[in-house]
Amino acid sequence: MTHPRFTVLLPVNRPPALLPFAVESVLGQSLQDFELFIVCDGAPQETVQEAEKLAGRDERIRVFSFPKGERHGEAHRDTALTQANGKFVAQIGDDDIWFPEHLSELSRLLQTCDFGNLLQAEILPDGTFKVHIGDLSDADTRRKMLETRWNFFGPSTVGYSLEAYRSLDVGWSPAPPDFWTDLFMWRKFLARPDFTFATRPTVQCIKPSAVHRQDMSLAERQGEMMALMQRFADPAERQDFQTSCNEMLISHLRSESRQHADNAARQTQTVSAQQGKIRELQAELDLQKRRYDAILASSSWKMTAPFRKSGKLLRKLLSKRPF
Repeated sequence: MTHPRFTVLLPVNRPPALLPFAVESVLGQSLQDFELFIVCDGAPQETVQEAEKLAGRDERIRVFSFPKGERHGEAHRDTALTQANGKFVAQIGDDDIWFPEHLSELSRLLQTCDFGNLLQAEILPDGTFKVHIGDLSDADTRRKMLETRWNFFGPSTVGYSLEAYRSLDVGWSPAPPDFWTDLFMWRKFLARPDFTFATRPTVQCIKPSAVHRQDMSLAERQGEMMALMQRFADPAERQDFQTSCNEMLISHLRSESRQHADNAARQTQTVSAQQGKIRELQAELDLQKRRYDAILASSSWKMTAPFRKSGKLLRKLLSKRPF
């Protein structure tokens, strides 16, 4: 396959217990026009062997085995992408699962932008989930990601054109020790005013986040992944899950709409109060002007005019004294 639609990066540095599930979800895509790069960042030899075994079953899979790199081996991803042939780049974590339409939806999105994402759904250990919501087409969202430690999607839901990536001054590289790897990379794209950005509001990936599973053994996580793969192999289960995600999205949008309406109402009240105060001040000013006009029109004011004129002349003469 000389020029596939996608180059898919799959970085891994742990034992291979979860790797086959991620690879299976990539190979099960409805859009089959891709190459898959498994990037081993100092991974155990058994992981490299498992990756090579998977590659032996499908010629679209290539294995890159590197010594452990700095931080999360981000620089190895950049090295692998120098050999990429895809028009677009996608990525999946070795402990994440794509639904069959993931690349198809990402392809539709990337017809309209240089860098974008699908929505990320995080599965918690108790079976509940949360959807991280945002919109890259919104300038305020991009500004927030550039200026604060805030992010609403990880690598498994992102996509970008290879041409855009190769135009960056620096691609994947180690993030500072106290900074998130993904946001560090996203900012390189977001800082480019000539790039276009978008979010497609669909969930096509599940993330059983390791952050919430630090007390689980790898064997326990493997059992969980197997159960999730079996569950979501059923189209009806995927549909129900995506419907629930959409309901969460709609609820979020309604909440935002109410918040905007409340803010608008408060601003209207503030403006009305300010306008009322302005009217009060204007009325007071008009009253003082009428009083001033009345004084000017009074006989006493007219009778004292010569004295006021003499006073002005005297003050003028005194101001010219040489001492």
